[in-house]
Amino acid sequence: MKIPVTSLEKGVCRLFEAAGMTQADARIVCHCLLEAELAGVSTHGIAMVPAHLKKCKQGYDLSAKLKIIKSTAAFTVCDAHNAIGMLSAWKCVELAVRKAEESGMHLVLCNNANTFSAAYCYAQYAVEHGKIAIVACNSPAQMAPLGGKEKLLGTNPLAIAIPAGQEEPFILDMATSAVAKSRINEALRNGVDKIPFGWATDMDGNPTDDPKEAVKGLILPMAGPKGYGLAMAIDILAGLLAHAACLDGVGRFYSEDNRCMNVGHVFMVIDPAAIYGPGFYEDMDAYLRRIRTSQSVSQAPVLVPGDINANTRRRLLAEGIELTDKVVGELNGLLAQIGQPELEEM
Repeated sequence: MKIPVTSLEKGVCRLFEAAGMTQADARIVCHCLLEAELAGVSTHGIAMVPAHLKKCKQGYDLSAKLKIIKSTAAFTVCDAHNAIGMLSAWKCVELAVRKAEESGMHLVLCNNANTFSAAYCYAQYAVEHGKIAIVACNSPAQMAPLGGKEKLLGTNPLAIAIPAGQEEPFILDMATSAVAKSRINEALRNGVDKIPFGWATDMDGNPTDDPKEAVKGLILPMAGPKGYGLAMAIDILAGLLAHAACLDGVGRFYSEDNRCMNVGHVFMVIDPAAIYGPGFYEDMDAYLRRIRTSQSVSQAPVLVPGDINANTRRRLLAEGIELTDKVVGELNGLLAQIGQPELEEM
């Protein structure tokens, strides 16, 4: 079922407002979830709205304000105070961009936070303001150290974004695992019997293509030791350095006590114009055009990280966002509870 973006935006904002958020905060949270959906990261998008709304009732502190614990010209350490993850992350990247405009670059670390959906939307915000961004966070343990079988590391996502002038920006957005855990959960929800080998192992560390066994087992790191090393580095920088939880101490999103996950977030923002000069954006255009116009092995053009996301965004804005009947039914049921009309269809 395809739903216009405008209808989704209106409906989702009203749901978060009804859950107790201010209109401004609801718009930010809705924006982050919609941008994840528009970028093609549907596992972190609109399907997560009911779960976030549930935690708004019992879990998140909707009155929490981002608290600055320590700040210099070079870095800021923040406490999210158990705010909904998208809201605290948005405030952090706004702060990092603003401070980078003053000093050329700025690092923001945040603790006592919750999962922030897709790193992509915060990196996208930075490039829209002409800045380079490195965004990462740790997450609940799903992977074992290389050669081990004890869950100690999360799938710890990383996004790196670099703006250009006329060309679409470079935006790399990836998990350090072979696949995000949400992809396996999504496969289970959709009744998929088999997942690709190489995504996960069972509880004993044996490769499996059964999503039920994979959920109970271990997610495999991307590219073996390389993904393992990246996951560990992000856990140290976003978790340990930020005074957030790390290793298997990171809380889970779906927990019985709904306590703060104490995820750690890291946002490094760089002003390329301050370092390189105003000609950076034009030279970045030339760089990206050289890649995109290079010889292809097929009729398809050579792509840069972020191109697929940008193309998906344009298509979905025009055609609407396709959601399962189950997700639409859940959202319409929640809208009915607060006396709001159902989502429109394309």
